[in-house]
Formats: sequence, structure tokens, C-alpha cells
Amino acid sequence: MGTNVSEDVVVRWDGYLLPPDNQTYYLCAASDDGFRLILDDVTVINDWYDRGGGCGQTADVDFTDGEPKQLVAWWYENGGGAHATLLHYTGSGWAPIPPEWFWTEPPAPPTTTTEPATTTTEAVTTTTEPATTTEAATTTTEAITTTTEATTTTTSTTTTTTTTVYVPPLTTTSTTQPEPTTTTTTEPEPTTTLEPEPETTTTTEFVDPVPETILPPEPETPQSTTTEPAPTTTTLPEPSEPEQPVDEPSTTTVPVEPETVEELLADVTELAPAAIVQAVEQILTSQPTAEVATELATSPEVLAVVTEEQAEAIFETIAVEELTVTDAEAIVDAVQDAPKKVRKAFESAINVFGGLFDSYVMIGSTIPVDERRTLVAVSSTLVAVGTSLRRRDR
Repeated sequence: MGTNVSEDVVVRWDGYLLPPDNQTYYLCAASDDGFRLILDDVTVINDWYDRGGGCGQTADVDFTDGEPKQLVAWWYENGGGAHATLLHYTGSGWAPIPPEWFWTEPPAPPTTTTEPATTTTEAVTTTTEPATTTEAATTTTEAITTTTEATTTTTSTTTTTTTTVYVPPLTTTSTTQPEPTTTTTTEPEPTTTLEPEPETTTTTEFVDPVPETILPPEPETPQSTTTEPAPTTTTLPEPSEPEQPVDEPSTTTVPVEPETVEELLADVTELAPAAIVQAVEQILTSQPTAEVATELATSPEVLAVVTEEQAEAIFETIAVEELTVTDAEAIVDAVQDAPKKVRKAFESAINVFGGLFDSYVMIGSTIPVDERRTLVAVSSTLVAVGTSLRRRDR
């Protein structure tokens, strides 16, 4: 954004601002004369006075959410030089914002495509094979299996449905019952009739009525078949026995919680993250001193796993005015590599520009606090000098 026009005018720009990276940007405006920048109805730069150029007020603008901000910019010219340029800090100096960062309309969100779902159904197959013996008919029916697979682009779902259709057996008992009656008439050949009977012992239901009326010793064979269910009754209690030891592992998962901050910091490398969080919560509940909070804040292992609420409580308890330079450097070393939620709690609870934390690099920035403070001071000095020279010329 830049312009050079004639005297005594007021210009307004409307549009949207969206940098390429999701981070916090350091902005300022070099203008002659007044300039004002409004992003999403919030005034972030307000240099609305006669000035002679150079950076004026600076602002940190958060673009970490990747969303465009609605831009309204005002500039007025009141004699002398005439220009207005919106700048951003690149890490090595100020540079004008590229034209591709500006939009006249909100950038369209990325489009998504959805492929149609495909369904594959396998054919149902039923096979029935009849088997006939000399005494009874046997029917074998295989179960009908249906498999259906469904696929979608956003969610992969595989559903398998198995349906078993009951097919009643062929009722051929009416036709096969006369055959045993014919065998009863063949009494002259008892030896021949006894040989096939052991082969048909599997169909006990069909043989039972014949021995009852002809031979009294043969009922002993069905009695031997009744002994087969007996083992099944003795095996019923066995499945319930493995269920008892299922609850035993839960009694061994209770962690050992440290009771003091000294024990926590001594064993912090050997404790699980959940155990550290429980120990810190116990310490914070007992209203720890500023010294204890400093010990927790200098432990990288503690800051790596604590919750955001616990981090805020730790930093708010620290007495910054009582810290030594060594303590402050240890806190910076631990916080610098901590998760973003812990760094936010640190920057919210403690004034990092107070002088003890000059080596700390804030979220969204690429330079330490002391260099950033120097840049702000230089910018303010240039603005004051430019204003003084402007008034002297008039």
C-alpha cells in the first residue's frame, strides 16, 4: 500500500489483508502526513497528525488463524511531502507489504470434492446336497452368506452382514420307516442283519423303535449314547474361571505421587506425564511460595506436560522483583522450548520487557526482547525527529 498525490487531500482504502504465513506480523506506516490503519474494526496504527515520514506507531497483528482481516486505511496530506506506505518487519529490516497480500474481496475458501460412494455386493450362493442311506435320508444345507462393502471418500466404512437362512431338512422319514419293518421279517438271517446295524448307530433316533419290539438286549446301545452329554455338563463351569483375573491388572496401575517439590524435581525424569501433572496439582493446591513456583518454572520436564491453568498459576506466583539474573535466564531456557499454551501463560502473567528476560523470543517473533525494544525506541526517535523538523520548516 503506497501513494504520492497532490496537496490537501484525504484518501481511504478498503479491502482485505492476508499474509502468506500463519504467524504474528510487526507492522508500521511510513507516511507524510497522518495515517490510520483499522483491521477488523480495531485501530492498530493511529498516526493521525502532521508528520514528516518514517515509521510511526508500530503494532503486532496476529494472523496465526490463517483468516483474512478486513482493512480500512485513512491518509491525509497537509502540505510539503506526500506519501504513505504500509511496512512489515522482515527480521533484518522494514519492507513494504507486497501487493499480493491485499485483496479487494475476501479470498475464497479452498474447495473440496467428494467422490460418489460405490457399493459392491457379492452374489448369494446356496448349495444343497441330499445324501441318502439305506435307513435314513440325510440333508446338508450350506449357510447363505451375503457380503456388502461400502466406500466413501470422507469416511471409510466396511460393513459385513452375514445372514443364515434356515432350510428345513427333507422329511423322508415317512418313506424310510417301512424299510426297518421289512428287516424284522428277515429273521432266518440274523447274522446278516446284525452287521449293518453298527454302521447306522449314528442315526439312533431311527433305530430305537426297532430293538424295543424285537430284541431286549439291544436297548443297552442307546443307553451308552446317553452317557455322551455327561462330559458336557462337567465342562460348563470352566469358561467362568478365566474371568476372575481380569480385574487384577487395574490394581497395579496406581502411580506413586511425590508429596513435595523436591521429590518431584528429583524424580521428574522417571515419572510418567500424568504423574507429573498430579504432583504439580497437589503442590499448587497447597498454596506454594514464590521460591517453589520458581523451581517449577525452571524445570523443562515440568513445563512440557503441565496444563495451561497450572502454567498460569505457576507464573502468577513467581515474585519477579526477587528473581536473580541466573533465575531469570533459567526460566527463559525452560519456557523457550515449552508448548505454545505455556508460553502464552508466561507472556500473559509476566512483563517480559522488564529487563530480566531480554533473551526471550516471543510467540510469532523472530528476534529477542532486547532487540525488539531497541527497534521500538529507534522508531519512536525517528518519529519525534521528523515531527520536530516539520514544525521547524513551517
